[in-house]
Amino acid sequence: MASSYGLGGAGLAGTGQAMRRSAMSGLSQAADMEQRRNMANEQAEAADEAGKMQLGATVGAMAGMAAFGPVGAMIGGLAGAIGGSLF
Repeated sequence: MASSYGLGGAGLAGTGQAMRRSAMSGLSQAADMEQRRNMANEQAEAADEAGKMQLGATVGAMAGMAAFGPVGAMIGGLAGAIGGSLF
């Protein structure tokens, strides 16, 4: 004759399964948050790089225009963009 005393048998197994599901859900949420953070960091780095290239191109074009006219502006802009992407 089998008797049930509340939390015995299936009750403990059910509790264990519920705890496992809760833990897996927490791990899944943490992984999702990490993935979003990594994507945001990559986007910020790309924006920073683009800003440096734009600044370099602008400064280079201004310096080239001042020194050598329109042709100098084109060359200076190109050189500034390349230099900006390196730093």
